[in-house]
Amino acid sequence: MSGFENSGVQKGPRRVFGLKYLVAAVVLVAAVLVGVSAVETVAPLAVASGSVTNQGSQVAYATFHGIGNYYVHAQCINVNATRTCPVLVSMSLTADGVLHNSLYTRSLTFKVVNAPGTTLAVEVDTYSSPATSYPVAYGLDQPWSPYVSITTPSNAPSVTWTFMIIVRSAPVVDGRMALQIIGQAQVVDSHLLGRTYDLTSGVMQLTDY
Repeated sequence: MSGFENSGVQKGPRRVFGLKYLVAAVVLVAAVLVGVSAVETVAPLAVASGSVTNQGSQVAYATFHGIGNYYVHAQCINVNATRTCPVLVSMSLTADGVLHNSLYTRSLTFKVVNAPGTTLAVEVDTYSSPATSYPVAYGLDQPWSPYVSITTPSNAPSVTWTFMIIVRSAPVVDGRMALQIIGQAQVVDSHLLGRTYDLTSGVMQLTDY
């Protein structure tokens, strides 16, 4: 057999192996793309707060273990006369003493439960940039539970978002403001193939002095 023929015999298996590697690479890429697509279509994971804690009569927070804390701080003065109550609302991505720096808050919702006639507004002064940068949506859940949802303007990880919500015609019981609040937030894990979490707190009850 000539040298030319020998060369031809040796190249055959190499081409076969090269083709196998190419096919394997294509299959691997296809599998990754299918995996990413599948994760993107997975519904957000619903997470209820592990606990609700009051710090005095006008401050409370709901803890979502491994994710963060949803805070509310009512700043009501003579609510029986004005029935207007500013409430500072904040979503922190620190929980159990740990900052979860791969998470970011996509949206934040503030709801007042069983509050006929109560309306909500977002105070523009709490924005660090023009209000148009923060899409705001208002709605009403039954029975008589007004809510406001704020979409945050960026996906910067570990950022704490804080807004001032104005509660107008706040519920009053025995001459005292009586707010029952449910906090919600959508939090996203920024890691590749990370999950999306729909957080819902237990009822946080606030009263004035």
